[in-house]
Amino acid sequence: MRLFLASVIGAVLVNAPAVMACEGCKEPSSVAGNGGVDGISFGFSASVIFMLVMVFGILGGFFWMAARSCRQLEAAHRAAAAQANWSS
Repeated sequence: MRLFLASVIGAVLVNAPAVMACEGCKEPSSVAGNGGVDGISFGFSASVIFMLVMVFGILGGFFWMAARSCRQLEAAHRAAAAQANWSS
């Protein structure tokens, strides 16, 4: 029984990377030869780059908007302070 259990655990551990990979990652590695693997890997890379660019673009837009709002608010405070000092 111990030998059988050790064999099952060994078989699971040997195949663990293939089992834990997603379907899109498992399929190109199981294709015999190089047929279509380059296109699939380029597609995965391009989609990841696109998603990262979109995330950083949105975050950059939020930070740019916040910085612009802070500058406008500071300019409005300076104008109000200058007008208050001038009228006193």
